[in-house]
Amino acid sequence: MRVESRRSMQWVKAAAVGAALVSVPAMAQDMTSSSTGQEGQRRGAFLLELQPPALDGSLYGIRAEVAPSRDSRLAFGLLGRAGGWNRSLGAKARFTNVGGNDVKLNFGVGVDSRYTLAFLADGTVRPFVGMTVGLEEFVARPEGAAMPDRKDYTTTAFLEPALGVMWRPGSGRVGLSARAGPGFTFTDVRELRVGSSNLGLRTVYPTASLGLLVVL
Repeated sequence: MRVESRRSMQWVKAAAVGAALVSVPAMAQDMTSSSTGQEGQRRGAFLLELQPPALDGSLYGIRAEVAPSRDSRLAFGLLGRAGGWNRSLGAKARFTNVGGNDVKLNFGVGVDSRYTLAFLADGTVRPFVGMTVGLEEFVARPEGAAMPDRKDYTTTAFLEPALGVMWRPGSGRVGLSARAGPGFTFTDVRELRVGSSNLGLRTVYPTASLGLLVVL
């Protein structure tokens, strides 16, 4: 009986050792995949937003943001935008007494921050709040550029809080980004002298934009 008992114990020990040896590769694989997943979560993301003509008078713009990961709530970046001669809604949204005069946004640059409020529909829809602070330069000229050398320039600081939403199908790398909100102008130059009229720079103005979003 003792001999059989000893043999049974040996078989149990052998089976236990064999099970342990078999489980080692599986445990190693699980640890590797877990480590890879954690590295993927820690890996930073670069978000690029390309904007067509917007309500701020720009003809094109670009936002470049950096986030800790693709699904991070917080991101920071830079903004650049520029425009062309126009008397459109964009110019009238920024100035009073535009009339027949032409206004151009020479450039706008700033720093940008964004915080995602929620991840809806498995991350496809992402509402967010944003804030942009920067500088921009406008130039105005008389109607029809009859006097091309007669131009007036002004540089202003701006602050633009915004409420927006990102749409990324399947939580993928390509989608759309829309934002809207008020803008605030801070400058010592409130008027541009153009011909016989003065263009007044608005202190508060509306902003709205739609952009193509690419996540790298």
